[in-house]
Amino acid sequence: MFLRSKGSEELIGRVKEISGQDPHLCMQCGTCGGNCTAREFMDFLPRQVVRMVQLGDARALRCRSIWICSTCLLCTVRCPRGIDVARMMEALRVINLRRGREALPVAKIPAGLLGQVPQMALVGGLRKLSA
Repeated sequence: MFLRSKGSEELIGRVKEISGQDPHLCMQCGTCGGNCTAREFMDFLPRQVVRMVQLGDARALRCRSIWICSTCLLCTVRCPRGIDVARMMEALRVINLRRGREALPVAKIPAGLLGQVPQMALVGGLRKLSA
């Protein structure tokens, strides 16, 4: 039997609360990672991130994969268990943002880039990556 700490139960509970998904439904088949359009840039495949959440492992909050996920929903559409993996990745981002951990602090965006980037891309990126 696997013993969980209070912190691990808290992570699992927060992901469930924010995403509405039960990470324990995942059977680790790997379909999500096999279909992921951003997998080559991730440090952990979606299946591995979900496994970390299942175990209550806080490394799930620190991995680069949650920020790289483009929320294309291929993982969600093809999941044989009907798990919305993209929503779970979003939940991990939200937990980080609520704790003040940004992936893209606005102050670090080069001023010259602001005039070149399409406004929609800038707004979308800031909504996803900053608090």
